Amino acid sequence: MDQVQSYLFDYGLWFVFVGCVLEGELVLVVAGFLAHIGMFSFWEVYGVAVVGAVIGDQGYYYLGRWRGEPIIRRVRAFSGRVNKAMELIDRYHGWLIPASRFMYGFRILLPLTFGMLRTPPSRFLLLNASSAFPWAIVFTAAGYFLGEFAIDMIQRAHDHRGIAILVVMLVAGVVGALIALQAARSPRPHRPE
Repeated sequence: MDQVQSYLFDYGLWFVFVGCVLEGELVLVVAGFLAHIGMFSFWEVYGVAVVGAVIGDQGYYYLGRWRGEPIIRRVRAFSGRVNKAMELIDRYHGWLIPASRFMYGFRILLPLTFGMLRTPPSRFLLLNASSAFPWAIVFTAAGYFLGEFAIDMIQRAHDHRGIAILVVMLVAGVVGALIALQAARSPRPHRPE
């Protein structure tokens, strides 16, 4: 997160744009927080996010139309998810285009796949663009309002350091216990001896 914030300080809204071309939720949340403290305008972050998201997914779509199968075969990160992506497309087809923006881990793969499957370009553009607006507002606002919450909590913690440390330790303990419980419940892979 510090690295993202550093890049945002150095490159400003250009980094927001590049982040949104990629799977940019974290960049957008941090930019929303920085808008809260006055580094950017909320609406500038939102506008750049919409443009970056639309251009990015359109680029992946056309890349899929042009060289989809070779790309999917070569990129290891896609290999385990291609079958799931195809199942989702078969089941939800057009509805999946706007939903894909909110599907972490599929944001690049699904536009590539829609391009590879020759979804009509005008249909993809319409559904892609219409989903960029709510996506950008959700993540920009999350950063903006979480930023307000974080600043408020930091100010309160300064007055009540002992309680703040106790709360942080309690939350960390609960999270650690939940992770340990989940690990204990998950089946262990069989290892041949």
